[in-house]
Amino acid sequence: MAPVLRVFFTSLVLAALGAGVASAQTINFQLLAIPVSGNPATVPNDQTIALSAPNVGAQTQVTIVATYTGSTSATIPMPPQVLGSIQIKVTEPPTESFPLVLMPSQKLTFTVTYTAANASLVSAQVTVPYTEPATPPASGTISNAISLIFVGEAPLFTLSYFITPTNGSNPNILPIAPGGTITFPPTQLNTTASGGLQVNNVGSGPGAVTGVALLSGAPFFQLAGVPLITPTVPATLTPGTTSQTLEIGILYTPTAVETDMGQIQITYQDGTTALINLSGSGATSSYSYTYLSGTTTTPVKAGGTITFPPVTVATTGTTTPASSSVIVTVKNAGNANGTINSINVVPNPPFQLSGISTTPPILKPGDVEGFTLTYTPTAVGPQTGTLQVGSDTFTLAGTGLGPQLAYSYTSNGTTISTSQVTGVVFPSIAVGKTENVNFTVTNSGTSSATITLITASPTPPFSAPTVPPSTLNPGQSTSFPITFAPNTVGPVTGALSVNGVIVPLFGGGSAPPTLPSYTLTGPSGTVSPATQENVSLTLASSYPVDIDGVLTLTTSGNFGTDSAVQFSTGNRTVDFVIPAGSTSANFAGQGSEIPLQTGTVAETITLAPTFTTASGVDLTPSSPTTLQFTVASLAPVLESAQITNATASSFTLLIVGYSTTRSLGSLNVTFNPATGFNLATPTATFDLSQVAAFWFESATSRATFGGQFEVTIGFTLTGPVSKTSTLIQAIASVSATISNSIGTSNSVQAPVQ
Repeated sequence: MAPVLRVFFTSLVLAALGAGVASAQTINFQLLAIPVSGNPATVPNDQTIALSAPNVGAQTQVTIVATYTGSTSATIPMPPQVLGSIQIKVTEPPTESFPLVLMPSQKLTFTVTYTAANASLVSAQVTVPYTEPATPPASGTISNAISLIFVGEAPLFTLSYFITPTNGSNPNILPIAPGGTITFPPTQLNTTASGGLQVNNVGSGPGAVTGVALLSGAPFFQLAGVPLITPTVPATLTPGTTSQTLEIGILYTPTAVETDMGQIQITYQDGTTALINLSGSGATSSYSYTYLSGTTTTPVKAGGTITFPPVTVATTGTTTPASSSVIVTVKNAGNANGTINSINVVPNPPFQLSGISTTPPILKPGDVEGFTLTYTPTAVGPQTGTLQVGSDTFTLAGTGLGPQLAYSYTSNGTTISTSQVTGVVFPSIAVGKTENVNFTVTNSGTSSATITLITASPTPPFSAPTVPPSTLNPGQSTSFPITFAPNTVGPVTGALSVNGVIVPLFGGGSAPPTLPSYTLTGPSGTVSPATQENVSLTLASSYPVDIDGVLTLTTSGNFGTDSAVQFSTGNRTVDFVIPAGSTSANFAGQGSEIPLQTGTVAETITLAPTFTTASGVDLTPSSPTTLQFTVASLAPVLESAQITNATASSFTLLIVGYSTTRSLGSLNVTFNPATGFNLATPTATFDLSQVAAFWFESATSRATFGGQFEVTIGFTLTGPVSKTSTLIQAIASVSATISNSIGTSNSVQAPVQ
């Protein structure tokens, strides 16, 4: 929609009316209260309306629509007046201007907003005075007023907690802030301690809890006695009543000697949340351990190693893989009963657990519990696992017998032995460069081995060639290159897989070469408004890798900004690429130049580029070169004039243009007579400053139209003419200029005939 700035001229007739004024007991208005949510309701004058905020710091509002129900007219001399708390404010639509005259069925709309600065109860009276003409035979006016009372209220939530004593005495209730921690005392394993969290409303208005959730900590922590609470079925807490407290039960049941953590989330009606942390620790007895391998019994402490006899690794076609076993014995060496809640072994295979009870065993002091561990190797060489008994951890160690592959690599003339732990370390090289090492696989086992699959990952930056299957007899080797081509700055890890055996790969990408200097070519100095300019970017020399970039347009000035200032792509940023070995930027796939619009507002336009490698490494200089130019402050520019709505004695003049200062002064109109006619008043001048300020400060103008404007002014013609002529036939054309603080515009002319 085109911007419209209208100037109206009309006659005002003042009649001296009587001074009599009458008072009224009722008002000739129907009042409708429309809340943000809920149904509109008709309210009487002098009604008290409650505004309930969902929380301190939140806002709520109600819109009042006052419809004039009288039979004459109501004159409202000023906007609604507020007396009372500053937390209650009244706003009217920006289109309303006062004094406001309402005819029957016309409306006054205003919005009352309550911002809860605290939880105290506040109030304010909103008054809208108005007058009506007295009904004959009386004369003068009748004064009256719309009057409503608004009460603001808000909830204020506080939190407290308690831990239930084991001796049955009453618990102490302690306050806790959001983010605080409820700490349960050390609790015997598999027994339950209880406590509770209380939510209280100590504010002035009702508040609602819309959710209570245990975010983490299960199954050690559980909530109990919590009613069904959802956003659609909230728990409403009303101050000063028995419903002002919500109590949430908390149960803690530790299962291991460790610290357990959890978290409860309370969600209020406005979407804000309060997090309460939970902490507890379990207590138990101590255990001693031994394991039997063959006929040898070996004691082992928590954190120690259980070693299996070596076993030959199964080969293809083996029906029953070979394995070895040990028997582990657990003894309660403490002075209290203990429960072994869990016994687990990982990985499985090659380690497996058997002979354990499905019910967690309870060991009295001196009692023992036994179970069997089996090792069935899946690979030649050492293999390790983990045994977890309650909170105690052991390392499992087994050795698989068979062919053994050893690894090494050559880098910079030096051969380095490596393994699944140490891996291959590449020298640090610049992003975009490539480094190769020669990797060697040697069979150091007792039987031949076949190399079937070699892969490197991730790709990029690591790669390995496709190698055909090969058989290595004991003592034989095979070699192949591994390539590292970093695409990021910093350390990089990967993996080389040889027959499923993973060898870590380590490399590092260093910063690529410094970006060459570059030139931004385009407009400079002062440019004309409402024009299109081309911009290009060129490196001083080519770069060895592909470059991705973004050219960003920003504006600054004293008159706001024009949204029309943008690249031809429709945005204020445009992507570009500079291929390796090239120097010219290609903008959005359109070529080496990108057009931009200069807009219609006086402002400074700055273009600044950023650069990265194709892999995302930043190449932008710390002080990048920018391109800057200015759209100057000018006299208004008139683009067209047009006559519309022409009748025998009137017409409308429509002028379209723009002002880079976003301001207008006076409009000068010259009426050019038709042949054979004389005009008594050939010129007219109008002050546009106020209506122009209103238009240019409007949200619509700022968001969409920059310095553009459209002036519409109507003219009514008077004077004597012949019986065969009309008034409008006396005017051949109309010309106009508009001035601002800089100067006077060009003249535009519109034919009337």
